Amino acid sequence: MNQLKNLIKNLNEEDLLKIKKDLEEGNIQRLINKKINQLNLDKKRCPVCGEKINTESFYLEFGKDYLRKKAYFDGADCLEYFLNKKIKRIKT
Repeated sequence: MNQLKNLIKNLNEEDLLKIKKDLEEGNIQRLINKKINQLNLDKKRCPVCGEKINTESFYLEFGKDYLRKKAYFDGADCLEYFLNKKIKRIKT
C-alpha cells in the first residue's frame, strides 16, 4: 500500500482525475484482475503433457453459469488430444 500511496502523492491533478475516472468506470479493477489471472496462469500446467501454461495458451471453457470452469492447454495439439479423448469416452 505504501507504494500506491507514494505514487498517488507524486501525481499531478490531471493524472489524478484520469485515474479517478478509470476507477469509477471499473477499468482499474479489470486491470488488477487481469494481472492476477496472468500471475495465477504461471502456476498452471497442461493436463495432457504437464508443460507450464503461458499467455499464448489455449483454453476450453465448459459448464453453466456459476459452475463454469476453464481447462488450459499449452498448445493446440494438447487441446485436440484432450477433446478427442473426451469425445471417444462420450460415444462409448
